[in-house]
Amino acid sequence: MKLAGFYVSSDSARTQLPVRNDPSNEEIDAALQLFSAMSGIVSLSEDPVPEVGVYELALYADSGNFMLMLSRYTDDGDHEVDTITNPTAGEGEIEILGDLYQRCMTTRDIEPVRRCFHEFASTGNVQSASLKLHEGAGSP
Repeated sequence: MKLAGFYVSSDSARTQLPVRNDPSNEEIDAALQLFSAMSGIVSLSEDPVPEVGVYELALYADSGNFMLMLSRYTDDGDHEVDTITNPTAGEGEIEILGDLYQRCMTTRDIEPVRRCFHEFASTGNVQSASLKLHEGAGSP
C-alpha cells in the first residue's frame, strides 16, 4: 500500500504529502487529520496496481466536505468507482476542488472516512456497507 496526496493551504500553496509505503493506522490518521481543516486529495493505493480488482481509495476534501472514491478495474478492463451514500446530506450539488458532485456523495464527518481508510489498509477493499452512512451521520 502507498499513501500519497497533497493539500492546499489558506494562501493557496499546494503542499505534497510525503509518500508512505505500508502506512500504519497512525500515519493514515495523521494524513487525514490535515484534511479536517484544509482542502486537497489523499489516496491509499495498491502497489503494484492490480490488472483486475480494487486498487485505490481516495479522499477529496474541500472546506470540511469529504468525498470518498473507491476505484477498481473490472474483468473486461473497464474502470468503476464507488462513493459513499449519505441520505442526510441533502439534495443538489456541491463544489469540491472546482468540480460539482451530488451532495449525497459527501459527508462532513471525518470518522467514517477514517474507518474506510483503515479497512482498505487492512483488507485492500471497503465493503459496500461501510460506504453507506446511517441517518444523522455526516449531514451538513
